[in-house]
Amino acid sequence: MTKFIYFRLARNNLVKNRQAYLPFLLASTLLTFTMYSFLMIAFNPGFGQVHGGMEFVIILDFGIAVVGLFTAIFLFYANSFLIKRRKKEMGLYAILGMEKKHISRVLFHELSIAWLISTVAGLGLGLLLTRLMFLLIRLAIRMDVPLSSSVNFVALIATVVLFGALYLLLDGYNAWQVRSVNPIELMRGGRTGEREPKARWILAVLGVGCTGAGYWIAQTVNSPMSAIALFFIAVILVIFGTYLLFLSGSIALLKLMKRNKRFYYRSKHFVTVSGLLYRMKQNAAGLASIAILCTMAMITIGTTVALYNGTEKVLSSYYPSDVQLSVEDTASLSGVEAQNAAIAQRCGVTVEQYFAFSAYETEGYLTDGKITGTSQRTDITNYNDLHGIMLLSQAEYTALEGATLTLAPDEIGYYGGVQTLPSTMTIGSELYRLQKIDHLAVIPSFSNNYSVNNLYLVVPNDSVALAMLSATGESDSKAAYTAQWNVRGSQAQLDDYYAQLKGNDWGEYSMSLKAEMRGEWYALYGGFLFVGIFLGSVFLMGTAIILYFKQISEGYQDHDRFVIMQQVGMSPEEVKGTVRRQILLVFFLPLLVAVCHVAGSLHMMILMLQLFGLMDVPYIAFNTFLSALGVAVLYGLFYVKTTGTYYKMVRFQA
Repeated sequence: MTKFIYFRLARNNLVKNRQAYLPFLLASTLLTFTMYSFLMIAFNPGFGQVHGGMEFVIILDFGIAVVGLFTAIFLFYANSFLIKRRKKEMGLYAILGMEKKHISRVLFHELSIAWLISTVAGLGLGLLLTRLMFLLIRLAIRMDVPLSSSVNFVALIATVVLFGALYLLLDGYNAWQVRSVNPIELMRGGRTGEREPKARWILAVLGVGCTGAGYWIAQTVNSPMSAIALFFIAVILVIFGTYLLFLSGSIALLKLMKRNKRFYYRSKHFVTVSGLLYRMKQNAAGLASIAILCTMAMITIGTTVALYNGTEKVLSSYYPSDVQLSVEDTASLSGVEAQNAAIAQRCGVTVEQYFAFSAYETEGYLTDGKITGTSQRTDITNYNDLHGIMLLSQAEYTALEGATLTLAPDEIGYYGGVQTLPSTMTIGSELYRLQKIDHLAVIPSFSNNYSVNNLYLVVPNDSVALAMLSATGESDSKAAYTAQWNVRGSQAQLDDYYAQLKGNDWGEYSMSLKAEMRGEWYALYGGFLFVGIFLGSVFLMGTAIILYFKQISEGYQDHDRFVIMQQVGMSPEEVKGTVRRQILLVFFLPLLVAVCHVAGSLHMMILMLQLFGLMDVPYIAFNTFLSALGVAVLYGLFYVKTTGTYYKMVRFQA
């Protein structure tokens, strides 16, 4: 019978405090749905049956780890807010004779009900939307993944166990909170933290220093490998600095505003500044968390969208044509066109833009106009200096371009490279002048895809080409004989054509089919997009819930204060204006900080994306800031909604 009393009390408490518990239940439900969806997809055996499927699963595993960590942090944050709101109520229970263990049992039943509701709802949503999730995956990675129609019990059980363990930890935390304080302290629990905070200038300066150090690392790093090595250091510094700036820097700024008597002693400034100063200590951590979550959402969505949208750009830089075939000598190359035409005719496809050429290929670093080989460098951090180098004779250039390039004996023509090349280049002990080629009508394919940072050099004679091979440490001075072409036809015709190409006897050869590589790349980049959008949505959800909790908390705390102000003559319009100014500053300060963080990290993110072959800096910046704009719009909608809720709570009813 006693157990039913606890259950009824817990149920009544949830109903009575539904304004605070409903967002908690909604967030827990969505997190359950997200975790089950990720696990269900990762455990689907169909991914092992498609080309590139395992790459997608690896990316998904990373998403599972991030969602799990975020879920634990968020549930503890939301639960701590709920417990703080309920301390006065629990103190009243204690004064009326209820023992602490009984209060703990009521809280246990409340969490049990919350866990049951969110788990059932989240898993139900996951089971209901299974096919939709796989449809989205197929659209993202552009492959037909076999779908298991049965319920994935491994994912279901793992989700139930994970959230059950988290809720048990929450119950242990709540029991410790109840047992660690006396009833009088519980009665005062809802009013703790209201003293005006002191300005801690040392911490404020430390916050500026940490944030500045993180920005400095992000701006001064000069290679993708260095960016990866320093990324987490910069992130930790910026996160630490952000919290210090909100906890101490914001208070120090408000103190300075308060010292300015001409500014402070005006009715609208007085109420706004004093109100913000009075509450900033307990709200600063939440505001810093909002800023970090917004930054994570902007960067996660922006970079994955840029990478996915740039897939064709990257693919075309590695594979300029649909088919690339490299053979062992000129005789073999001369027969490629006829054999290919016969295969194309049998399959009913059309061959376009067929080109055949010979060239030397190597790989090397170009630093300050001097070429060095990869074996001569012990570090691989200067990624921008590393080039795949193709050496074309003037005759081959003329055959491909249909135009003549006139070169002096000490002059080299060049095209490509992501960096601006100097006016001269040293090869061995010889100095050569560089003549820039603004455009190539035909981008020659490399037989070996060294790098997306390809450099095409037109040399005046073979001796310059051999000197370049020697300078880069290339032991094989044999030229590559390559044919490349595009092809048109239906998908069935193309599949048959590619199969016959690979089955034909070309002698010693290497072949690259752009269509096959496209499947692998979309599996990889589509996986990043799917996980990025999901994680960005999770971060935005966390932002919205924190904002809502913060507004409810402030609304309860500020109600009596605003009632007194209205009783002594402050009009409802003045109250609304004060509320608007406070919320504008408190809400949009984290958004401003998030935009600054995104701008500060953009250089580092661009370098890291270069490892995936995306070199177009304006394109990356455009996608990132467009995604940031989308996050800012959603943030503005959160502002509009929570402002109305807050004003209704503090408004004085005559």
